[in-house]
Amino acid sequence: MMDSPIVPSVRARECRPNAGAATLVVLAGGSILGGCALTEVTVTESEDVVIAEAQLTINLHGDGSTSLDVYTYLHRTLSGQRADEVEGAAIRVSGTSAVVHLAAADSGGVCLDPWEDEEDEEVLEVDVGSCYRASVAPSPFSPGEVLELEVVLPEGGTLTGVSQVPDAFEFIGLTHEDGHCRIEPDTNYRFRWTEAAGTWSYISDTWIEGLPEALAGRDIEVPDSLYLTGFAIGEKDTDVLFPGEYGLFDLGEQADADLLRILDDGLPGGAWGEVAFAATDRNWVNWARGGNFNPSGLIRIPSVFGDGTGFFGTATQRQLNVIAGPDGSGMPPLCGPADPAS
Repeated sequence: MMDSPIVPSVRARECRPNAGAATLVVLAGGSILGGCALTEVTVTESEDVVIAEAQLTINLHGDGSTSLDVYTYLHRTLSGQRADEVEGAAIRVSGTSAVVHLAAADSGGVCLDPWEDEEDEEVLEVDVGSCYRASVAPSPFSPGEVLELEVVLPEGGTLTGVSQVPDAFEFIGLTHEDGHCRIEPDTNYRFRWTEAAGTWSYISDTWIEGLPEALAGRDIEVPDSLYLTGFAIGEKDTDVLFPGEYGLFDLGEQADADLLRILDDGLPGGAWGEVAFAATDRNWVNWARGGNFNPSGLIRIPSVFGDGTGFFGTATQRQLNVIAGPDGSGMPPLCGPADPAS
């Protein structure tokens, strides 16, 4: 393991109020009152450990079949010459009657991305770390099953984690054909589904395509595709309005405010989106949550322990393709009535 860099000591300012000053002194970004002295403070060296971020998803298909996708991203707490050398690890996920072994992914750095497409320039890539994955059909694991993750590092350390996969769920009142349905132009549709026991959050994300053509002639900035996320917090929160209740999860992303207002009122005619709905477990939510969940900012709770840290999250997932357009030849059936509030 790489030696941690030596962090030089820093000089902190120690301040004492002048004689006769009030007992409570408030220092709020202005000048510092009273006599001050420089005190030597030594900063503790950071430890270089491996972080394992593992996601397992059981995909539930409309024909009753299942498939399994497992991703594990290994990286280190410190950047440096070994940041991208977490190679040669042995990773497996074990269930009641099956074991799945992950292999090093030859995918150009793509990891932990359910929307992976080698021809899609929008796919995010990682600059450091190593990716391991496995895809199996049908899934050897079942919704509700307790699974164990084991990561054996090349230097001999071991990381482990446990997760119970959320139960399966079904859409309520939805009509589709081979996973495709439509909504009327400029309307919203409220997706509803049954409760999935063991779920801490339902996460729905979508790539919306065809916006430049659908909004041609409008004086707004329109990207070729737009990634949006919707949330339903808790096991019993089982509905989300598409696309009106979807937004930019990463506040660093930029999108024209006029475009987002248009999507609040419904999906423009001619646009379409691939929409995924995932029932995620406690581990997934506790690692992914940020300022939207905690006012104090990013707080990640690990669920992988041993010679490192990280998380092992599981989910059950369904996917649909939704297009906005009028009824006609070649169009899929209407998903259902438009939401009355849209």
